[in-house]
Amino acid sequence: MFLRKLFSSKNKFTWVLIDLLIVIIGVYCAFLIQNYAEQEKNEKEKNRVVTALKYELEAFRFQMSEISLGMTSYAQQLSSTLSKGDYANFSDFRFIEPQYDYQTIQYSLSLQNSEIVDFELYNTLQSLFVEIKKVEHVERLITETSRRYHTLPSNLDKETSAYKLAWTNNYDNFDRFVTLIEDRGSIAYRIATASENALPLINNRIGETKARAIEKELIINNLDMAKNEDHAVMIAKKFFPRFTEEEIRQIYREKNGVPDTVSD
Repeated sequence: MFLRKLFSSKNKFTWVLIDLLIVIIGVYCAFLIQNYAEQEKNEKEKNRVVTALKYELEAFRFQMSEISLGMTSYAQQLSSTLSKGDYANFSDFRFIEPQYDYQTIQYSLSLQNSEIVDFELYNTLQSLFVEIKKVEHVERLITETSRRYHTLPSNLDKETSAYKLAWTNNYDNFDRFVTLIEDRGSIAYRIATASENALPLINNRIGETKARAIEKELIINNLDMAKNEDHAVMIAKKFFPRFTEEEIRQIYREKNGVPDTVSD
């Protein structure tokens, strides 16, 4: 009697509904697990990308600021020589590519309108990428121009047409060289500025704690450039204002094995 009731048409319908409900719940749970795994994967990818961007942008901000200052000063010296109707030896400039590391910046541009790279960050990185390609182009031109320098033999008569032609070629190429050095300096400044503009967007994504940890690592890695402790403070404060002077001095002393001054 019980089995008859159990497998009656009404109960069969109930069991079908139960089976269907179990399938739906199973599919839904599988969807939730897959969705969670996908979110975890995206979050890890986001962390990897923004962390790598932080390192690249900081490198460009620091490196290009130094290049801009150096090129501006160098261009002024060359212009002074040029204004006197003379030229200097410009044969020692060689740029071997790849000169710069911007793989993450380039990769990020392919993530336009994603959770990782929104419209604002994309525009900032795109502007930076354009300037990087410009400075690479200018450096190729500098290398090519540098190779056009010809040393004039000391025994060559300055009154001969051969000497005058060679001298004129050197002077003309020197003129071009000076312009290219000025271009490199101005483009480097724009790269440093674009990097600085992009960094707050990256810092917001990785958080204060991680951003600070990366900046501390960068300070440590670049301490060898400092002449002394005061110079290290000056450089670090310029690029990493979130660190106090005392914190920078502590980092410098730890890196160089200098004991802290103990007051009596």
